[in-house]
Parts: sequence; C-alpha cells; structure tokens
Amino acid sequence: AMSEPSEQEPGRVRNGRRIQDLCSAIARAATKRAQGKLSSIGLSSAAHSLIRVIGEREDMTLTEAAKVLRVESATLSSLAVRLERDGLLTREVSPNDKRAMFLKLTTHARNLGKQGDQIMAIEAADVTHQLSEGEQAQLVTMLERVLQNLEPTKPGG
Repeated sequence: AMSEPSEQEPGRVRNGRRIQDLCSAIARAATKRAQGKLSSIGLSSAAHSLIRVIGEREDMTLTEAAKVLRVESATLSSLAVRLERDGLLTREVSPNDKRAMFLKLTTHARNLGKQGDQIMAIEAADVTHQLSEGEQAQLVTMLERVLQNLEPTKPGG
C-alpha cells in the first residue's frame, strides 16, 4: 500500500507530482512535434541530437557523446551504426589512443544537421511564445534547480 503524504506536505507532494507530469507532457509533446518535422528531412530526433553534439566538437567519442546527451552508450551505439550505414557518420581511430574511435560527420550529415537546427529553432521558439523573456528566464532557472534536486551530487560539487 502507498503511504499517505504527511499532513504538513500535501501541497509539496501535489506540486512535485504536477511538475513531473507537466515536464513529461512537455517533453513528449515537443518530441512528437519535432519528430514529425524532422522526419520530413529524413532524421529522427535522436539522430539530429547526435549530429548536433558531434558537430559542436571535433574528436568526440561515442562515450563522450552519450554523456552529453544523457543516454547509455549502448543506446547510442546502435544509432551510430545506423547513421554510419546511411552515410552520415564515419568512425576514425584516435591518433592518441588506438582503442578510441572518433565520430566524424559527413558533409551530408552537416547539411541535414543545419536543416534540423532550423526546424528545432522554430519549435523551441514555439514552446515559449506566450511567455515574456523574464518569465522564460525564471522558468529555466527554476527547472534547473528542480533537476539539481534529482541528480546525484557530483564529487567536489
């Protein structure tokens, strides 16, 4: 049986659940909309995210990309294999560490990435179009604090 929230904190419990539900709903709705638009250029939202992350920095390994995207390396590995098969990604052995493989974007991937970025910029603007700049900044700050509550504390942090 679920334990009942204490009498002092029903508001905090209710608000916590509401925040979780809203954040999930926002993420699902935004992903669904973006996915529809990205599929028109032949990308999944996951593929676009990976292309964006690799494009931001040369010499990135799969493990590093997984950390940035907050996903498991295994999840990303199958996506990388598909992108490589589709001619969007190549893997190069690191000159410094023969075991490390750098992910490199092809020209085609860079072009698709730019198109995807434009699509996502429009989507991102739509998310907040009814909020003032100040409200947007406040919401971002508050959500960052909520996320910090949920993440394990970093050593030395």
